[in-house]
Amino acid sequence: MNTVHVGRIAVVAMSLAAVTMTPSTAAGQGGAFEPPRTTWGDPDLSGHYLPGPYQALETPANDGWAPPEGANLGQGAAFSRFFEPDPDAPAQPRASAPSGPMIIDPASGRVPLQPWATEQRNEIMARQNQLEHLDPRVRCLPAAFPRAHLPVGYNTYQIVQGPGYVLMLYEWNHHSRYIPLDASPHPDPAIKLGMGDSRGHWDGTTLVVDTTNFTDNTWPVGHGAPPDDAPGTALTTGHGIFHSGQLHVVERFTFVDADTIQYEATIEDPDVFTQPWTLRYNGLQRAPDDHMLFEYACHEGNGRNLSLLTGTDVEAARVHPIR
Repeated sequence: MNTVHVGRIAVVAMSLAAVTMTPSTAAGQGGAFEPPRTTWGDPDLSGHYLPGPYQALETPANDGWAPPEGANLGQGAAFSRFFEPDPDAPAQPRASAPSGPMIIDPASGRVPLQPWATEQRNEIMARQNQLEHLDPRVRCLPAAFPRAHLPVGYNTYQIVQGPGYVLMLYEWNHHSRYIPLDASPHPDPAIKLGMGDSRGHWDGTTLVVDTTNFTDNTWPVGHGAPPDDAPGTALTTGHGIFHSGQLHVVERFTFVDADTIQYEATIEDPDVFTQPWTLRYNGLQRAPDDHMLFEYACHEGNGRNLSLLTGTDVEAARVHPIR
């Protein structure tokens, strides 16, 4: 991503988040706002959007773990160094994180992993220095869903509409998803796609998107940065949660007001989870008129992970470049 503009985007995102309603407020008003319409009569979602305010995905199952002194504590530590404020921008109020997790079902606020999957998640997080366990996003693989709509400051969105379809563009890895609204069926289950196959319809003013046919090499959730060496059971970010080829996601995009779209997703995978589970938060905030999707350069400069992927000592090559 072009870092020249990152500070400006981050400041704007924080200022928009400051006036955003909490998910509980939005849930109570879902569908009350009447959005503008396209010339063919559909609710008009088109435009550029910033991610919603940071919020914990889940309630940790293990609240007794504490990071060692001096450890990277995750979200705040990682992003305070990445998003340097624009020195020319006016001071903006900093929005506080919404209370409670995104997960609204089950009531525990926890991802309902099967026991073996909980053990596997802990194993994954304990071995993030090994390529086979590395976060798929760190390997520049697709984000899939609902992860592509969870709040990170270096992913923004553009929505384009036409009669019978919705097109969503993502800054992350320049992903795109074409969502037909013609009631056509999903392709054969043997056809697997990194971002899955999406089919949509309107439920009043809510866009409902049903997505299947995922590959199994992505994580469905995970945003921000987890604390160093934290077991999966101590996380609130969703990292280390995986899925099988049976993943099925139903998303709902609903205007809360003219500038805010509430995002809700129900995730189902009987091979990994004990039950379907649902998250909800105000996931899309309308961007300024001059916003654009920036170039996303995933591997460039990522020396540690280039070393894991290629076996090359990247740092040594920087000190002693090959001539």
